Amino acid sequence: MADEAELVEGPYEVHDFTIADGSSGTDIEKFTLMKLTDPRTCAASDGANVFAGILSATKVGGNGKTEVGLWTEGIFKLTACATPGTITAGMPVVLSGPNLIRVAIAAELLTGAVIGKALETIAASTQGEVKLGGLN
Repeated sequence: MADEAELVEGPYEVHDFTIADGSSGTDIEKFTLMKLTDPRTCAASDGANVFAGILSATKVGGNGKTEVGLWTEGIFKLTACATPGTITAGMPVVLSGPNLIRVAIAAELLTGAVIGKALETIAASTQGEVKLGGLN
C-alpha cells in the first residue's frame, strides 16, 4: 500500500484491537490508517470510514494472530487526497481513501468521523502534520 503515515511525535499509548487474520501473503503495513468495523475491531481504511487508529506493527496475513496494536493519539504526517484539495492549518480532518485524509464537512463533525486537526497547511497529494485525537 502507499501513503502510510509517518511518525512525528508520540504516540504515547498503543491500544489493542481485533482484526481478521487474513489470507497468507495479504499483509497490512505498519503505519496504515485503520477503520473501525465493529466495537474494537479494525481493518485497513478504504475510504470514508470511522477511524480506529494507525497500525503500530505490520499485520502478517495468515499468521493466526487476530489482535493488533493501534496508535490513537500522537502527531503524524498524513497524506491529503487529490480532491477537494488543500487542507488549511487548523482544520479538522477525516479519512478519505486508503491512507488519505481530507477536510471534514459539517455532518462529519456531528457523527464523530473527525480523526484529528491539521497542524499545518497540506497541499493536495502531499503530506503534512496532523494531531490525532479529535479537535483539541
